[in-house]
Amino acid sequence: MRLRQIEVFYAIMTTGSLRRAAEVLHVSQPAASKVLRYAEQSLGFALFERTGGRLVPTREAQIMLPHVNTIFGKLSDLKRLTDNLRYARDGHTISIGCVPSLGLSLVPRVIQRYHASHPGTELTIDTLHGTEIVSRILNHDLDLGIVFGDYACDGVGSHHIADVPLLLIDGEIADGPVMLERIDPTRYIGLSENDPTARLLDMAMEEAGVCAAPSVRVRTHYMAAELVRLGAGCSIVDALTALHHPGLSKPHAITPPLHVACTVLFRADYALSHISRDILSLLRTELDVDLQRLQD
Repeated sequence: MRLRQIEVFYAIMTTGSLRRAAEVLHVSQPAASKVLRYAEQSLGFALFERTGGRLVPTREAQIMLPHVNTIFGKLSDLKRLTDNLRYARDGHTISIGCVPSLGLSLVPRVIQRYHASHPGTELTIDTLHGTEIVSRILNHDLDLGIVFGDYACDGVGSHHIADVPLLLIDGEIADGPVMLERIDPTRYIGLSENDPTARLLDMAMEEAGVCAAPSVRVRTHYMAAELVRLGAGCSIVDALTALHHPGLSKPHAITPPLHVACTVLFRADYALSHISRDILSLLRTELDVDLQRLQD
């Protein structure tokens, strides 16, 4: 099938009629009917049965549809890629993805400062999970990704910004620092096993001989902190979440200390733009402010 034939087939399948498909494609109904007829002739089987003036998809058409959906998904990706490449040429746009914890604390301050001094720059910010950020960087959807942990892979470069402490939040413990052995495993709220922080904590607890099998695991540090605020238990989260989440009791350091790296990701085959370099500088500055607050 040629691309135009696939477009007509897809339009009929999604709109339910030849007339509406022709309208979507901005062609006449006879022209769309002609393309469909040629498609069926080239395939050697019918795609639709004409019943009561309606086009009803055949079994073969239903089997083909998932594959056609994949093709149009790839075409959509290609269009987005070409748009991203075109808009990036003027040097006045940047698209950033960050993990949710940083989207509620550090990144908004960085964006506010940058936008105040560069009002002509177009900024797009998304909060995503680490694996989604990597995928979108590789697909040219993001210029920068700001994550906790190590997501290094082929095609993705990284800059280490700082090591962020992990802190215990627990309204039932009054003093710190706290050894992992003191954490009540029955009240412990864990992070998703796919989270780099969760893997770090699981290894540390295993080494400390703590048998923590959380009955509740969440995908974000923010959700863990909110559950603690509501009295659902205790958790270990990054210091920025502990610092900025409203309504939490004072967080406690862990002994021995545990840290998670704050890292900026980008395409390895592209030099960082001047906007990206400025954002990196502001990230380091603002993160230093938060880390200094923890020490005061």
